[in-house]
Amino acid sequence: MDTRTLTRGYKEQVQRLGQSFMHTLYPNDFEVYMMALELTNSSGKTIDYLSFPVMPDSIQKTELKRTSIKQTSAGVTVLTSTSFTPEEIVIKGNFGRAFKINLGKSADVTGVAFSTTAGKYSLHDLNERGKVTLSMNTPAFSAGIKTGYGATKVLQAIISKSSGVDSDGLPFRLYLYNMALGESYLVAVPPSGLQLNMSSDKNMVWEYTLNLTTIAPLSMSFLSKGKTSLMGVLGISAVQGALNKLGSNISNTLRF
Repeated sequence: MDTRTLTRGYKEQVQRLGQSFMHTLYPNDFEVYMMALELTNSSGKTIDYLSFPVMPDSIQKTELKRTSIKQTSAGVTVLTSTSFTPEEIVIKGNFGRAFKINLGKSADVTGVAFSTTAGKYSLHDLNERGKVTLSMNTPAFSAGIKTGYGATKVLQAIISKSSGVDSDGLPFRLYLYNMALGESYLVAVPPSGLQLNMSSDKNMVWEYTLNLTTIAPLSMSFLSKGKTSLMGVLGISAVQGALNKLGSNISNTLRF
């Protein structure tokens, strides 16, 4: 079978099954152009979920090597480690202004008290044990429909609360689904964290720079979320693009 026939066959299969399903079958051959963040409690129950309505302008990943090279009197000694080495990811972009429909996971029953749907937008909204404070918080407009500004506030909330603890005193967990590279990780937020910048060059739209450090691949994470979470994320990505167009139409109609 010649190359052109093979290529045509692959294209027909992609059109029939969809890019997300092809990525599920062949994760190292077909990419899905999407990214998402999920904040969970220690039991893996969803607190907040953000499927990026607009893909970042740039994604930079630094794959560090745990290698020590030393010169000795007898020559050169190279020491390496076979354990997972944390990697650095820098994500830059903005969510624009128009309405975006964020088709994502809803907060779980045990996680909703910590969620933006309950008006919890920062670590300060939670007390030392991670329980809900008694202060009144501004409720979210909608968990599924966000302006670009609203999506930025959800991103800001997820990063702020990622240092929190749940009602059992155990730390929250933050997951990054970077399907554009076919990789998903349990991540931590380093001191550089999230940077937000507004300038007239971008029509006064908030630009974000998000720094993350990978702790373990999703398949090796403590809760073994693995394929269950990935299938959910890929299912979401299959219709996210069409919903973004619908969100833009809503925005144009309401003239926001």
